[in-house]
Amino acid sequence: MNKTILLALFLMTGMSAMPQSTTPLPQPDKSVSTTLFTALQNRHSIRNFTDRIINTATLSQLLWAATGVNRPDGHMTAPTAVNAQDISVYVATKDGASLYLPKEHALKLITTKDIRNDVAGRQTGVANAPVFLIVVSDASKFRNSGDGKMNPMCYLDGGYVSQNICLAATALGLGTVPRGTINQEPVRTALQLNQSQIIVINHPVGYPKD
Repeated sequence: MNKTILLALFLMTGMSAMPQSTTPLPQPDKSVSTTLFTALQNRHSIRNFTDRIINTATLSQLLWAATGVNRPDGHMTAPTAVNAQDISVYVATKDGASLYLPKEHALKLITTKDIRNDVAGRQTGVANAPVFLIVVSDASKFRNSGDGKMNPMCYLDGGYVSQNICLAATALGLGTVPRGTINQEPVRTALQLNQSQIIVINHPVGYPKD
């Protein structure tokens, strides 16, 4: 009997220690003065970042631009093939990694582990970025996709989000660069991805170093 009680307590403690929290983000400020064409003019790849943090308000703007809901019907800022809405964006910082929930405009904590070095992979120069945005496509959202690894729609949809991130970062005075390099298996494990979820691209984001 005592063993049963101890086991139950152990399981309850273990479950409570697992990341489960969801944190609402502030409503994004959309009154940014930078025009689209100014952002296009100024956009360029940035790989060196200062240690200045990105505050929650700015992160809110960036995530909304990436895949936020921009219409009452739940559609988003980036298009997806056959409205599959296959794209998820994960946010990695020194405090761990979270999943962006567009409809709630919130972050769901996935892990408290700092995975930025694994996201940076062999390109260690970008590992000091305060934020990484990891763009993931769920191939199961497409019919007859199999495991989805060769489904071009996954990569096309990820590309739209990547461009949103590039332009929003520029408009907000941030720097970024789209990257394919990543240590796949450690990141997949940390983010708890299933077989049909494909890491399409990732973005280190921070304030450019002069």
